[in-house]
Amino acid sequence: MNENTGPEGMTEEKLAALLGAVGPRARPPVAAIAEVRAAVEAQWRATVAARQRQRQFTTWAAAAGIAAAAVALWVVGMPQAPSQESVASLARVVGEVQQDDGDGRWAPLAAAGSVRAGSRLRTGADGRAALKLDGGVEVRLDSGTLVAFEDAQHATLSQGAVYVDAGADPRASSPDFALETPAGVVRHLGTQYEARLRGRELRLGIREGRVQVDGPAGDLQASAGEQLVVSGDHVARSRLAPTAADWAWLATITPPFSLDGRSVDAFLAWAGRETGRAVEYASPDAAAQARSVILRGNVEGLTPDAAVIAVLSTTSLRPVVGSERIRIETAVR
Repeated sequence: MNENTGPEGMTEEKLAALLGAVGPRARPPVAAIAEVRAAVEAQWRATVAARQRQRQFTTWAAAAGIAAAAVALWVVGMPQAPSQESVASLARVVGEVQQDDGDGRWAPLAAAGSVRAGSRLRTGADGRAALKLDGGVEVRLDSGTLVAFEDAQHATLSQGAVYVDAGADPRASSPDFALETPAGVVRHLGTQYEARLRGRELRLGIREGRVQVDGPAGDLQASAGEQLVVSGDHVARSRLAPTAADWAWLATITPPFSLDGRSVDAFLAWAGRETGRAVEYASPDAAAQARSVILRGNVEGLTPDAAVIAVLSTTSLRPVVGSERIRIETAVR
């Protein structure tokens, strides 16, 4: 016969008899029960409080995130002050040259610095500067000059003189540049020119290409070899050779020319534009040598005339520098 067994093989009848013999379990003391209840209640309250803090933190974090997003949107939406971007880099500075960024305070302009939009430049009695606008136009300032740069395409001349070079390649489109003066706005048509103010009188010398002046005297144009004098509605024209003494000051502020990897022919083309002289070769052999000889080094600090003599002294070519041209011959061995 099968018997129902309990723990350790004890039958239910035996287990019941054993429990009856032991009697009922004693109740724990009331104080102990109260202590347990208090501990359980404290734990329960702590758990509830923690859950409430977690909910409050989550709500606060969400609110903080919304606030931060609102602040970010407000900052992004605020009108920003216009940045003073660079409009030109300086190639060379001689003597006293200062810059005013629009706050009325003049500070020395370092040769390695840049010109910012809205800046004014002024040169002292011994000061000159050469700079290259971001559009590619080269501008040089003579002594006693005051000019303001609105951006890389617009400047205003208040006194003194500036020289503008729009580039040597006649096939390339000239970058835009307008020079405002009391006598009108000067625009180049692929050229080298000087604009000089004497009071309200504007003298324009055109070395290469053409210029146009839009002013009280109407729309005027002038070509290489001419000089325009504009005063009010009065205009006078005269001849001005590209090698005239009027251009002599440019040699003192010529930007450095990098020789490295350039041919003698390319160097001479640069020297010819800088001096207004034509370059001619005495023979086909001299021209061939000028095209094939590659140069190294630099001519920084030298005038174009001095650079021609210094550079060609290192080759088998000999320059004959005249008033109107530079003639290149093969050296006699």
